[in-house]
Amino acid sequence: RLGGSVKWFVVSAPSLSSSSTGIALTSETLSAIEKAGGSIELAGANADSLLVNSDDGNSAASAVSTWCRGTKSILCTYDGAEEEKRRADLEKSADERGGSEDQMIRSSIRVAAREAVGVAGAGVSKIAILSAEEEMGDEEGTEQKGKGFLGGLFGGNAVEIPDTMSEAMKGTTAVVRHGELFGAPESSPESSPFMGGPRREPILREMYTMRSIRIDPTISLSGSVIAGGSKTNRVAVGAVASRLGMEKIEVPKKSGIDVSLSSFAGTETPTEEEWNKEFSRVIELVASPSGGANLFSAEFSSVPSTKRLAEWIATKWAPAILRSYDIAGTRVGARAVYALQTDDNTVEIVWQELVDFNSVTSGRMIIKIEDTGMTATRGPGNASDGFGRISMKPLSGEDILVRRLADAASQAIEKGLAIKSKVSAKEAAAQQTQAKPLTTLVASSAASAPAEPAVPASSGPGPRGAGARRSAERTRGTRRKNPPSSE
Repeated sequence: RLGGSVKWFVVSAPSLSSSSTGIALTSETLSAIEKAGGSIELAGANADSLLVNSDDGNSAASAVSTWCRGTKSILCTYDGAEEEKRRADLEKSADERGGSEDQMIRSSIRVAAREAVGVAGAGVSKIAILSAEEEMGDEEGTEQKGKGFLGGLFGGNAVEIPDTMSEAMKGTTAVVRHGELFGAPESSPESSPFMGGPRREPILREMYTMRSIRIDPTISLSGSVIAGGSKTNRVAVGAVASRLGMEKIEVPKKSGIDVSLSSFAGTETPTEEEWNKEFSRVIELVASPSGGANLFSAEFSSVPSTKRLAEWIATKWAPAILRSYDIAGTRVGARAVYALQTDDNTVEIVWQELVDFNSVTSGRMIIKIEDTGMTATRGPGNASDGFGRISMKPLSGEDILVRRLADAASQAIEKGLAIKSKVSAKEAAAQQTQAKPLTTLVASSAASAPAEPAVPASSGPGPRGAGARRSAERTRGTRRKNPPSSE
């Protein structure tokens, strides 16, 4: 719909018949694409045909090369692999279900991506769409197991399979990660805006009520926002991928970028200016000294002595937290071991783990004390031990330390090591003006209206308290003044 020419190559499960793998688009979608000056073409192959050697006559690798030759941008995603496996299981008996079609589809997608990049044009943009925790650097063992299974399935005729999408695409220009996807594609019968058919009070689907977006560096959100249950509109993923592919959003091609996309409540779709603003903010964060790995920040009015506050964190606060069961009870993998004051205003909490029975530093948390605040960022380990890059995933126990840092900021204020941030007089006056409703007084002459009777100050609640007065004496419950006549 942005006026581009798109070619899709769809990978299907090997056991599906051709009649069950059809892809259909609505007439409204096709007319909108044509009106914008764009075009769409579809092709595909079964997963098993991509995993055999290219010399085999049943290999579909040459079809991918022919289809994608000379393209200016390549976009790859695993989205739909699990749904494809479920559709394949419907054609099987109960005893035949439970295979590894989803892993076979993923492997064949990486093989197809490698073939497409090999025949693409010069300066091609390469975009990978991945889930929140997919291919974060610890999938090597899983991929090796998958290679072993597929190698046994195809024998010596199996093709070499890349471990990750980045390896298949020979480095990516951009990686867009998403949370739990919601929203149906336009080829689905559930693409209607309304749920449950016509109603007196229609209920809109989430894909139409959650259109607001936020983009953050993946390195600062791992294990917190995205991995902690965030959701992403499938339409928003398609929108950002198409804009990156058509280079409507500028990103550094040499270094690449890895971002996470979240969706929030809102009925308005993001404009081009909003997309560019979000990406500009992320690129600025990634280019900062912390590399975008910001974990915590607290603001103070002032810090009398940054050295004293840093010493307190390194010698009092951190040792107590590191001795707690939540941190010290970690038995496997890396663990926060000790805190070290490296400068007058810098404290490092060091993670170590055993590699070949040797203790190595695998990561750090760098706490920086400034004159008006405190920040914490994730840092790399020792480069000589293979931990020279900042971990994309949170370090073990990192979330606990981040939560305790908020308590540390409060304790520092109580101990006089920092002064609480105060609201300025102008901001306080503005808040008071917004909180206090405006009233208009209209003055009138004394002769224009009679004065109302005064209400006693001691009047309580009720009609009398509101100023009401009895109009006539009530006879109920009073004694008769005149005795009855004897007649």
